[in-house]
Amino acid sequence: MKQKRLFSFLTVVLVAVLFSTSAFAAGSYKEKDLPIGSSSEVLMVGEIEPTLMSVTIPSYVPFHISRSVEGDNKVISPRVVITSRSGVPINIDVAYTTVNLSGLKGTTWSDSQYVGENQVAIGFQPETLSNQLPTTLEQTKWLQANSPQYLNLTSLNPYGTSTLYVVGTLGAAVPEDSSFTVTPIFVVSKA
Repeated sequence: MKQKRLFSFLTVVLVAVLFSTSAFAAGSYKEKDLPIGSSSEVLMVGEIEPTLMSVTIPSYVPFHISRSVEGDNKVISPRVVITSRSGVPINIDVAYTTVNLSGLKGTTWSDSQYVGENQVAIGFQPETLSNQLPTTLEQTKWLQANSPQYLNLTSLNPYGTSTLYVVGTLGAAVPEDSSFTVTPIFVVSKA
């Protein structure tokens, strides 16, 4: 008889545990009825998911600069396509640009399109006509050499793209048949 009672008691406990577990799994909140005209507090808990920002930017962009190129822009460059794989709007900025002009003896840098005899200037310009290099220097965002800067290149919508070209100009006394390097540091941030 004691065994039967113990077995019945264990069965009741087991059913109660199973019921409690399934009730908690179905929803970990409590429900209650509110009479008409009454009020009650409701606790709402939200979780913020981290925003992942992912952008594809070319790591190497060769360009050629020559006085013989027609128009104000003396640079021939490939298209620089920036693709956002982010689910949020983003900004692409240049924070710093390292410039090495050691291959261009006597040449200095200009932070704008106005160059002296021995100066060179480089910047980025958005594509306005599909697959066509810009001929003017209007809308150019000029890179500043070897100093911190805040230069917004482009803003992208979620999963958007932007196309830029390297543009620039050079003075009449800049040596030909030489090379130099321009290395901008891009910063991606939430818009």
